[in-house]
Amino acid sequence: MSVSRHELSGGGEESLELKAGRLLFIGLPVTKLDKHWRELLREVRPGGVILFGRNIESAEQVALLNAQIRDAAGSKVLIGVDQEGGLVDRFRDVCGPMPSAKSVRNAGRAELAEKFGALTARVLRLLGFNINFAPVLDLSGDNEDNGLRARTFGANPETVSLLGGAYLDGLQRGQIIGCGKHFPGLGGSKVDSHRRLPVVAHTWQEIFQRDLVPFMDLMFHRPGERLRSVMVSHAAFPDISEFLQDLFRQKGDPKTIQGLHEFPATISGNVTARLLRLILKFDGLVITDDMEMGAVVQTLSVAEASLRAIEAGSDMVLICEQEANFVAARDELARAVK
Repeated sequence: MSVSRHELSGGGEESLELKAGRLLFIGLPVTKLDKHWRELLREVRPGGVILFGRNIESAEQVALLNAQIRDAAGSKVLIGVDQEGGLVDRFRDVCGPMPSAKSVRNAGRAELAEKFGALTARVLRLLGFNINFAPVLDLSGDNEDNGLRARTFGANPETVSLLGGAYLDGLQRGQIIGCGKHFPGLGGSKVDSHRRLPVVAHTWQEIFQRDLVPFMDLMFHRPGERLRSVMVSHAAFPDISEFLQDLFRQKGDPKTIQGLHEFPATISGNVTARLLRLILKFDGLVITDDMEMGAVVQTLSVAEASLRAIEAGSDMVLICEQEANFVAARDELARAVK
């Protein structure tokens, strides 16, 4: 089973359950660890923990919570947040509002984007974080129905590359890992993946010549910091899937990856395993979007979808809400290699 190429197959005396835990990036419902959550983190040992507004009361409280998480889950745990600014600003009540990507785009100056990234990194570093789920690299305007709106640097690939890259420079030079999202681009979607499955009707040429440009630039082409992590979107890309099926069949790989239309990119295999890993040869950290979103759970259980996502090429699955879901996902991943 392809899940075995991940840490589950590594050596050592750890149980499969502990190895499976490292593939999880989980959310918590608390502002401080009580006995239950301390023991659960020690049992599951997730590879990452993400905080949201529900976890944040003050700077001192967040710093203490992150120290508790690190003590319980291990010193190597990733502790993240999606601190984009604007509409997605988890620390608005702690350190004042931060600008949106739209505001940076309207200013049109890369040096401001870099300063924005550096300021974000300084705040997150002081509070004990080491990864930020930003920048948003989707190509989208302000009035779209895809849930992006002011979260993006615009609809022009070159502008998004310029500003997103400058932001990444500031962020990663400040010792916070950036995570570009939502690969391979949600700009063509017409619905919000938090609610249901978007189907992006862009052709392979449109995706390659436009949507992928900011991702490829930040991975390989521009000077400065390189993208170290990517979040894969919960959207279906039928034209990409069909193109890649044909391409790999011609190369002698007859395997058909199911789910061209009905499954999101995170679990179909074509986008992550074939496009991101084999064609683009991205060797950084690949994380799914939240596996509890409507785009996923309308079709599969969180546990089954998590296994499929790891088999499809992701390194970690994001499960933001329910304890029962990330425990079930851990058990499903461990069971898959027994």
